[in-house]
Amino acid sequence: MYAVATTYRGGVWWSSVLIATLIVVIAASPVAGQSIPVGAGRTHDPHGSASLVDGQASLDRLEVSVSAIVTPRIGDALRVWLLSDDGTAARYLGDLVLRADGTANFAWDQPAGENLIAQYSQVVITRETGDAGVKPGSTVLRAGRLDVASLAQVRRLLSRWPGSRYGVATVPGLRQQALIARHQAWVLREAAITGDWDTVRRTAEQLVNLVEGRQGFLYADHNGDGRAEDPGDGTGFLPYCWGALSQTQFVYETAKDDAIAEDARLIQLPVTFAMLSAAFVRDTGREVALGASPPRTRELADHVVNATGYMVAAVDPMGNPDLESILAGRSLTSIVDLSRALATVRFDEVLR
Repeated sequence: MYAVATTYRGGVWWSSVLIATLIVVIAASPVAGQSIPVGAGRTHDPHGSASLVDGQASLDRLEVSVSAIVTPRIGDALRVWLLSDDGTAARYLGDLVLRADGTANFAWDQPAGENLIAQYSQVVITRETGDAGVKPGSTVLRAGRLDVASLAQVRRLLSRWPGSRYGVATVPGLRQQALIARHQAWVLREAAITGDWDTVRRTAEQLVNLVEGRQGFLYADHNGDGRAEDPGDGTGFLPYCWGALSQTQFVYETAKDDAIAEDARLIQLPVTFAMLSAAFVRDTGREVALGASPPRTRELADHVVNATGYMVAAVDPMGNPDLESILAGRSLTSIVDLSRALATVRFDEVLR
């Protein structure tokens, strides 16, 4: 196992926290070869559900699935609405079209690509006559809302995290930094193959700083060119990971819904795997940036490419079969896939 210790100015986060997390990961791991299904902590939703998912942007699409809903009378419409936390802001999305068996599916995309969870946390389906107004009608057939007690931390994960440098939410931040790291690793390996050692050392420094973040103790001018370069957003991949662990732990402790608590706990498994991979990239990159020998650098470059692939896989393999196989071989599901369960509303039946 690769040792991990993250040090920060003004304080120290030692490996004991991560070791404790690893113990939880090992104890909670499913049977080898079986990945964790999304929403593993949930039972079947008999009345349907609504999920905020990524469309053209982060969580800008609502997908609704309902069953056993009352057949509307002639002239009636079944309308889908989004509501704010306190219900004062409402948005009419469209009408359901029922199948003969009383089931229906519905999808709506926010035209401007805005993150819906930032403003809305409730979904209702109403039975109404006439044109839609500015508020839902009084006859509500289905209603559901995101877990109120843990909503603030879920928003930090998926919508906006004030702790990041530019307020980027934790999960999108992790995805962006992982993709940049993987690109930089390819650049490093290509430069090592061609013998462009200045580019090798510069790119290695960029990887160290991208992983560590501007507040990290190891954020520095490692190649000695007078600049500390970072192709990321300055927050750092590891601080995003610590944010994810903290936020999911708060959700686990505060959620009133046991299924939400379990969904949050499961996210910590791929986060820990991503941290181990990122720490290897950081420490190996530092060795290269400080002037490892050419044969050693070429050897390490391949390992760095593999490790950044692990980082991307842990966050979001995006359908890449090679990255998906990394998770499957370790019985893991990606952070992005698991976090979708936290943005899913389960409907309660209000009226048949």
